[in-house]
Parts: sequence; C-alpha cells; structure tokens
Amino acid sequence: MFWKIKKYQIFIVLVFISFISFSQNAAIFFDDYNDNKNKWIENEVFDIKNGSYYTSCESKYLFRMALKEVSFNSKKDYSIESKIKQISGDANSVYGIVWGTLDWKNSLIFEIAPEGWFAVSGYKNGQKFSICNTTWKKEIINSNGTANKLAVKKTGNNMRFYINGENVFTTSAYNFFGNSTGIIVGQNSTAASDYFSVSAEKQAINLLSEKISSFSKENMGLNVNSPYSEIAPVISPDGKTLYVARANHPLNEKPINKYDIWYSELQSDGTWSKLIKAPKPLNNSGDNVVISVTPDNNTLFLETLYNADGSFKSDQGISVSHRTESGWSVPEQINIRNYYNKNIYESFAFTGNRNVLVMSVERDDSYGEKDMYVSFLQPDGTYSEPKNMGSVLNSYLGEGTPYIAPDNKTLYFYSFTEPGYGDADIFVSKRLDDTWTNWSTPKNPGTKINSDQWDVYYTVAAKGDYAYLVSSKTSFGNEDIFKIKLRDIEKPDPVVLVFGKVLDHKTKKPISASIVYENEETGKIEGNASSNPATGDYKIILPYGENYNVRAVKKGYFPMNETINLKKINTYNEVKKDLFMAPLEKEEPILLKDLNFYSTKAVLLPQSYPELNRLVNLMKENPKMIIEIHGHTESSPGFEKQLMELSVKRTETVANYLIEKGIGSDRIKQRAFGGTQPIADNSTVEGRKNNRRVEFKILAK
Repeated sequence: MFWKIKKYQIFIVLVFISFISFSQNAAIFFDDYNDNKNKWIENEVFDIKNGSYYTSCESKYLFRMALKEVSFNSKKDYSIESKIKQISGDANSVYGIVWGTLDWKNSLIFEIAPEGWFAVSGYKNGQKFSICNTTWKKEIINSNGTANKLAVKKTGNNMRFYINGENVFTTSAYNFFGNSTGIIVGQNSTAASDYFSVSAEKQAINLLSEKISSFSKENMGLNVNSPYSEIAPVISPDGKTLYVARANHPLNEKPINKYDIWYSELQSDGTWSKLIKAPKPLNNSGDNVVISVTPDNNTLFLETLYNADGSFKSDQGISVSHRTESGWSVPEQINIRNYYNKNIYESFAFTGNRNVLVMSVERDDSYGEKDMYVSFLQPDGTYSEPKNMGSVLNSYLGEGTPYIAPDNKTLYFYSFTEPGYGDADIFVSKRLDDTWTNWSTPKNPGTKINSDQWDVYYTVAAKGDYAYLVSSKTSFGNEDIFKIKLRDIEKPDPVVLVFGKVLDHKTKKPISASIVYENEETGKIEGNASSNPATGDYKIILPYGENYNVRAVKKGYFPMNETINLKKINTYNEVKKDLFMAPLEKEEPILLKDLNFYSTKAVLLPQSYPELNRLVNLMKENPKMIIEIHGHTESSPGFEKQLMELSVKRTETVANYLIEKGIGSDRIKQRAFGGTQPIADNSTVEGRKNNRRVEFKILAK
C-alpha cells in the first residue's frame, strides 16, 4: 500500500506565494501552467512543460508534496480543484490534493489510485489519521493515463469530496494546520496536473474602525530601547512603571543572550527613566520575563521557574514574587494542573483579580501551532487544567502574547492567521460570557498599530489612554517598545483605580495587610491584593457594573469594611479610600460598620450578613473570646424610652444571629445605650445616621 511505513526521511519541497481576493466566492488562485507565472520549482522531480505540472517521487520516499501558500479563511466556504493524471507508476500508485497544510507532518490529503480507489486522511504532528478509509470507485475513476478531476468543497460545516464531478464522500469540516495547498504523488510514480484552482470568500481585514486614527505609534527612545532586543512590555495598572524583557545587553546575567527583567519609571515631566535592571532573585541565568504586575506594584508574576536559592530551574511554568521590606522574595512556582507545552515559546496573562490565567501554548488539542488556553484559580491556590479558548480566537497557525485589559473583558493578542498587514498583527476581542471560551470576532485595530512586520505584546494601563507594544518596524535593535495614544473606540471598558493606606484605627499608623474585595450582592471574593509593608499603601482595580466591599485583613485586627458603588458605568476614575483596621484589644469598642437595620425596626438589612459572618468567624477562630454587643440609636427628645427599647431589641437580634451560627450564648453579653452615647451631631442627617450603630467589645480573649 501507498502508506506502508518507510525508514527513509521524507523530502518535501515547499513553494510559497500568497494571493488575496478582492471579490467574494471568487477564484483567489488559478494556475494552468502555461507561463509559469506562479514560479513553480523546476528540477528533477518538479517540472512544468506543455501546460502541465509534473511531480515525481522516487523509491526512497513515501511521497512528495508540491505546495503553494494560498491565503483564505478556513472558517468560511472554499473549494479546491485540480485535474491530474498518472504519467508513470503502477495501478496502485496514488496522487491527489493536499490542503490546509503546514508541512507533511501537519496536512490533509485527498488521494486516488488508478486501480479505482480513493481515501481521505491527514497527519498531525507526524501521526497519520484517517478521515475516509480506502473506498473503491472503479466506475468513475479513470485509469491508463487518463486525467481525473478532483475537488474538495467546504460549505458551512460540511466538506464534500468529488471525483470527476461525482460526490464520493461527505464529512464534517476539519481544522487546518497551515495555509498551503498543492499536489501529492506517491512512491515510484509521476503525475501531471493540468490546472490547480482555489476559490474562497473575500479575505478582508476585519477592522476595529474604518476611520484611521490621527495618532501614530512612537518609538519610546533610547531610555527604553537599545541596539539589543526589548520585548514583553508590561505596564503597571497605575501607568507609572513599565517592565521590559531585554536580551544581549552587556549588563545582563550570563549568558547575556537570555532575557532579563528591566524597568522604567514615569517621571514628573511625563518622560520615562532609563531602564533599570531588576535585582536578583528576579534575574538569573534563564529567560526572565514579567507577565503581570498587581496594581499596588507589590507582586510580580513571572515566566520561568526558580530554585529555592533564586537560580534558574526551568522555563516550563510561571512563578510569583512579592515585595518585602528587604527586597523581592524568591519567586515561587504557581501550579497549573496538567500543564505542558509542546512549543519552545509560550506567553501568559492574568486578569486583574488573578482569578483567570490565559496562556499561549501548544497542546494535544491545539488547532495549529500555539493556541490560547484558559485556566481558573482553584480554592487550593492552583489553576485548573488549561482549556482551549475555541476556534473564534484560535486558528491553524499561531496566536500568542495575550493581554487581558483591566476590565477583565477585553483581550489583545497577535495572530498569524487572521487577515492582517504583516508577519504578525495585534487583534482585539471581547469576552461574551463567563466561560472564557465565547468571544467576539477578533478585530484588527489598523495600520497605526500594526505594520508589515512583527507587531506583538500589546498592553494597556488602567486609565486606557496609552497602549504599549513591541514592533520590529523602525526599531533600534531587533525589536523595540513603542507607545500609542488610544482613541475611545480603541480603549477597553473603563475601570476605577482605588488607592489609599491601610491604617490602625486606634493609632493611625500604617499596616501591612491583605486586601480583599468582594461582590456586595453575592459575597463572592473578586480578588486580593496587599499593602506596602513600609507605607501601608495599596491599589486595586475595580471594573464598573457592581458594588464592592473592600477591606484589609490581618491577624489581630477586625476589618472595617468599605463599600464602593460602581453600578453606574462611567469614565476611568481614581478613588482614594483609606482602610482602617480595629485592633482586637480588650475593652475597646469595635464598630460593625456595615451592620444596618430597617428604619425603626430590629430587622437586619440583607447587606448586614457579611459583616456579621466576619464576627462569627472571628469568634470561631478564638473559641475563648467573650464579647459584649452594644446597641446605639440617635437622640430624639421625648422618645428616649422608645429608642432605648429599640436598641435593646437590636442587640438581641445580633446576639440571636450569632447563636444561630453556632456561637454559645454564654460568650455573648448585651448592653443597650439608646441615644445616650452619640458620636456625631444629632442635628444633621449624617450625624444621626452615624449614631445609629452596633459595636462589640472584647471582654475576654
């Protein structure tokens, strides 16, 4: 049989030429071999003469392929057709059409044999698979040197195969591996093609906007770029620190051809400082690249795995490092379940809340080379097994350098396959649901961002005013960092940058603590951050559309919650919000800030439960703790008795809730004060609101 395994290496000649159609459902490639205008190679096994293209395969090879690069959208309808006849070889020698091909190891094949059979098969990563087994059609397959017309036609989700105009097989459409198509001929035979044609829909560039931007990308100059290679820019969400990976610089860790982490800081005059090399342990002998930075600039996520001493361990994975009082911690591995990558390159991106990780890797179920995959944060701190993000984003060639904007919805990435302007173009897509596999059709932001060369690594600050990217066009070195001002249509959805300090409520001194922000309605934790250990500063990014509870958490303190209303979508904004923490000291009243009742009643408002649950957890973590609940109301002359009774009932409501949650009644005391201990002016609406409160005091720890 034709497919009998041989030990000899298979030789393939690839001939490339690209054509782009400007009319729908038209012939985007046609060659009748009369003038050799398409430059088919002519040598001992490939030759053009007398208006036919001859392909031969000697005995030491299993088959030969002659391929042309013809660009068309594999997701749209197309047809491929050729008229081929056998010139030499026995009746079992095959010839046919190859399409959707990267090389022989990744190809789709429709072949026939003069003795009267056909088959449809393919190769993926060198492994053969069958689509249609050997099927006899002697009644329609011509032999004895008579030509057969072969055709592959895709319509919708179906692929149909034709021999001399008769539909011999139908199957569901198969994914492409590449954008080459051509002719295959089997061992010890020669075949001649009279013509070869491809028809497909128009390959139009799907632009984000037909209107050309008035802004152009700017090389960031020699403070950031050099005659060496600068790639992988990551802008901190506040827009003030730019991380870059640089190779071949004399100051790099040895070997200097590996990438090291450098960074630049935004100056008060709007310029960027000269790149500063990041210290050890961030840099070592491997490729060191920042993939994400938290809004507070206190945590870095990195490509590469590190040993406990900070030395290079492996390039198969990602790590995390935290800023400490003495510098950056040794990066620790982030575990991704069943992670592997068959490609030598990879790239990663986190959402702002770190709950979702997107990566560009090659796996068993990839459509082509590198595809984009998604993993989700698990309760144990690991990330789920990577899941392919689907055919809307991924294609038969490569996609990479993903970046998720601070809105957690907008994805930027490069693609070789989507119609573009050059080698690799940047595209943008919007997430349509929470599966992270349902995306809008990718759009090209246009020629002001993309060029006829390599344009990748797109990143945007939270404000959305500038984008930073890598291009090989007009660069000082192999690749440079560029920036471009964005139009509104090019910006991701607006977000809010919340910043401030974490402070001790009693001493007003800064505290190093974890920051938690959660959806007020569902109680779901949306993300975490940390405050600077020296200053107490923190920063977080919150997308519009929800109300959030924000609080700092640290052992020995009770968090005082802050609620931020972002239901109404607006423009980018920055909000200062200091977070206070009440020390867990005996005899010190602690305000239950988010505990509220219906007016004039002892019935809790639903938003009070998260605050009460935090108190429940505190008492469960400290089983010897005894507390006293204090109920307070506003002051109102003539209503002292009624207000005192109301405060009694409200303390009882709180105590009963704690008891229902498993806290022993002997650990809960109650004390009502009515309006006798105001903390604000009762003559104002805001003052009366502040006076209506519930506190607790620790009697025993």
